[in-house]
Amino acid sequence: MGFDNTLGAVLVAEVFSGMSYSVASMQTYTYYHRSPHDGAVMKFTIFALWILDGLHFAFYSHATYHFTVTSVMSPGSLTSCPWSLALDLATGDLIEIIVSLIFAYRIYRFSSTLWPLIFIIAPSAASFVGAVAITALALKTPNFADFHEKYSWAWYATFSLQAFTDCAITAVLSTLLLIRRTGIKRTDSLIRTLIIYSVNTCALTSSLAVASIITYATMPHNFIFFAIATVVPKLLLNSLLALLNSRDMLRDMHAGQVVSIHISALGSMLVPRSISKAPGVQATRVHSGGVGYPQRVAAPTPDISQGAWERPEDDMA
Repeated sequence: MGFDNTLGAVLVAEVFSGMSYSVASMQTYTYYHRSPHDGAVMKFTIFALWILDGLHFAFYSHATYHFTVTSVMSPGSLTSCPWSLALDLATGDLIEIIVSLIFAYRIYRFSSTLWPLIFIIAPSAASFVGAVAITALALKTPNFADFHEKYSWAWYATFSLQAFTDCAITAVLSTLLLIRRTGIKRTDSLIRTLIIYSVNTCALTSSLAVASIITYATMPHNFIFFAIATVVPKLLLNSLLALLNSRDMLRDMHAGQVVSIHISALGSMLVPRSISKAPGVQATRVHSGGVGYPQRVAAPTPDISQGAWERPEDDMA
């Protein structure tokens, strides 16, 4: 057991965790500044996630201090799991299940159907149970070698379920967005942007979960597997915050400068019959030309972070 893949891996993950927590703190501040209209429950949930992320960082920092300072003169201490490292895993998985539930709720608001949530909530809850079990088993097992021999299945199952949950969120979200395509170039371009963002996030987090499984199976006597596992919840939280904070930008990219006009006041000649009767499509905004005549009709923006079609915030005449 060398220091490069034990203490080295711990320190690299510590640096990344500190940077990630700093980014999450800035994004949390930005969220409260940009999202005054979000409900109290959502605002409290984001605050709770930020607190949990701080605890996650604190637990891992304590474990890092334990390995690199407190027990640095006792190489045998590298074979046992300190309490803070065990709690770090449970806290990280709690962050993951809350983020998954937020996406599940938004998907429900977006689709008004419950069946897709089975593929998100069930594996996410099972993964959290697995993380709690790993925490309890690690605290009562004398060293990492015994844990790997007796309970390695718990690690494989927990992180396999995490990877499945990430992929399920992306698959359900992408499917719902695809069937909401309207044929309007700007709206479809926004839908493609949301799908690409979701796929990229899933590819990163699920790949790290799989990497943690592989490194634990092939290198159970170093800390690379745990360093990778520490990164996953922080990436998920920052991805959620980035999506919430980009809502205004995406809305502006889609709608441009608009004025609020009741579509009923313009008459049916402004909306082609094939569009106005299409299911799930409702014209809500109209660009105004210099002489006061409408130039084109914009479809509603699909906003999965709000959980439904994005509606204009302006006062309607």
